[in-house]
Amino acid sequence: MNGQKKGKPYCECFVPISIDKWFERIHIKPEMNVLLQQIYRDIGRLEGLNTLLNCEEVENINRLIGRINVMHCQTDEDQSLGVMHFFSGVYEDESVMEAYRSQIVLCSDINALRFQHREKFIILQNTIWALRKEFHPVSPERIGDCIDELLVAASKYTNSFRRHNEVMDPILFSGLLFYQLLTLAPYEKNNILYSACAVEKYMQKLQMLPEVTIPFAKFIQDNINECDDRMAGTRQACNMDQWLLFYLDILDKALNAACGFVEVQHRCMIKSMNVVNKLKNISVNMKDRMYKELGLMQQMPLFRIEDVMNHCGITHSTAAKMVNIFIGMKIVKQVDDKQRYCVYEYSPLMECIRKM
Repeated sequence: MNGQKKGKPYCECFVPISIDKWFERIHIKPEMNVLLQQIYRDIGRLEGLNTLLNCEEVENINRLIGRINVMHCQTDEDQSLGVMHFFSGVYEDESVMEAYRSQIVLCSDINALRFQHREKFIILQNTIWALRKEFHPVSPERIGDCIDELLVAASKYTNSFRRHNEVMDPILFSGLLFYQLLTLAPYEKNNILYSACAVEKYMQKLQMLPEVTIPFAKFIQDNINECDDRMAGTRQACNMDQWLLFYLDILDKALNAACGFVEVQHRCMIKSMNVVNKLKNISVNMKDRMYKELGLMQQMPLFRIEDVMNHCGITHSTAAKMVNIFIGMKIVKQVDDKQRYCVYEYSPLMECIRKM
């Protein structure tokens, strides 16, 4: 214990409250109503944008936002990943991101939480250290029962919603569900990421959200201190209003960011393709390869010439020529000072990512 580095322990969360008891205590206040109206407008906007995109574009957006969420939900103090390092590192080994995605897919199914964590919490019971005394995470042996209770409440609410006889606005319910998930899995490193994805998938199951990823986990992590404070107020004083206001505000920001990101990425692709189409003195084969490479840059906005070679199946000199054409179009630029194995970025999309 003495040899361990001191730092903020991850499992700073509270014993969950029985979710059924929350229903009768929720009253829509003007601030909540304003945020709810904005959220529903954003959801409608996102659904409208979704109809404009093909399956490949939607998948590219989901991958990029998935990477952004993972980048911002690293809880180890030694893992402060910059945008360029994060994207270039993952691109060298795409299996790293796929491993995260498989974990997220597993944990997005609320029912899977029961089987994923029950034994793990018992094993880790004796390894938890340095808990602040004002925090009381649920004991490992109680995780199974708590998840069972949560699944029952979530299932009842899903059935109620389907009968159009819901007892609460489904977005407000998702806020209570998110709080419960944060308290039920306090010993998992990427708990914020898993919990956010679980709530997102739950709302999609209720057909409240379109099948597009949102950077919800990123905004929670960016506001983690306020999240901790609101969770404390919820547990100590049953102050659900302040927690729900925080949750709705974060959801509103995440939806706004997702809508803006979808719009920017789509505009980037169309504008870049139009510029390529207008190029003169370029062979048809080169243009076709450039269109293909633009698709890759939409998925991975940081790349090397070697990546272009492999993706398009061309020689190094042809790939270098293509990259130089993109640089001349002012949509690609070099981002390091290396002479060999230089890293380039697809500038329009990277600027949007940095703004997020």
